[in-house]
Amino acid sequence: MRDTRVVGMALCALCFFTCDGTRMPIQGASMEGIPRPLRLLMCVTGQSGRLEVSSKLENFVKYNNAKGHVVDVVTVLDNREDPRFVNKANAEKIMNSSASRFRRYASQFREIDFAQPENPEVPSWYAKILKKGKPDLDSRKRVQSHIRQFATIERCYQEMMDLELKNNHKYDEILRVRDDAFLLKGINPLHETKSYPDILVNHCDNWYGLNDKAALMLRPTAEIYFTGFLRTLFLDSGEIEVQKAIRNPETLTKVILEKGNVTVHQDGERLPVAPIRGQELDGCLHMLYTKCWKDLMAKIDYQLTEQHPRCPGDRTPWPNAVTGEYPPDAVKQDRLE
Repeated sequence: MRDTRVVGMALCALCFFTCDGTRMPIQGASMEGIPRPLRLLMCVTGQSGRLEVSSKLENFVKYNNAKGHVVDVVTVLDNREDPRFVNKANAEKIMNSSASRFRRYASQFREIDFAQPENPEVPSWYAKILKKGKPDLDSRKRVQSHIRQFATIERCYQEMMDLELKNNHKYDEILRVRDDAFLLKGINPLHETKSYPDILVNHCDNWYGLNDKAALMLRPTAEIYFTGFLRTLFLDSGEIEVQKAIRNPETLTKVILEKGNVTVHQDGERLPVAPIRGQELDGCLHMLYTKCWKDLMAKIDYQLTEQHPRCPGDRTPWPNAVTGEYPPDAVKQDRLE
């Protein structure tokens, strides 16, 4: 059995806790004293049958290699032959990409074959919340899908810490990105701007919370982000204010980061990412908040292509079944002027 005292001491040293267990407030740092080159980690989570590689390779790994930064890559993917899809319309559209393509360009590459739990425990309070929002869907299956994703995300944190201990250095920044996420342009590290948040996400398709397709964060934020999902669902579930604030994975993400006292920016200009549907070479981009995406693509001068059009039928969708609210077509953006 693992010695929990040793693990606790490691977490205290690595994760910006005080040694009495109190979390220290995390603030954005200045450019002064930041080492060059930056040490960056990209962790891709999900399932190999849903994996898109090219945009991640071009717009994060190669892009930041060219600037002299050190980029490591970890993939934590379930390699099952029949990948799970929440959206049944995509159930037969299995990607043919290979995570091993990262190996040639990453300073270090670690490929984890992670068997997601087949029948994970379902927190009843979370299932009830999801049922209210989408009563026509099986809330138990939705919750289990989320739990599998969160377990994969937490494994990413374990691999990151193992690499840090092995290499005797901590990363400056971490990009966690979902298997099917498509990066529209090169992603710059947070440290390359004069002022920056603890964590950056896209502002479009945030569903009243925070877009969860990708997140770029400073190292001190990693423990809060990567371990917060399962902790909130299973350990903090008795907090009434937590339950009231959550309606989906996006609002769960927001609650976790607010409780962690971190600074969040929602800005798709700095982190433009959308899910890709279909094959890597000719899949469509899933963009729902119509005005938000139109404005964003204009600002970053991104043109949809014949190979990667917007998915047919995508539009700002139907209202919430309970409240009757339509999701916002344009949302607050934390732009750097």
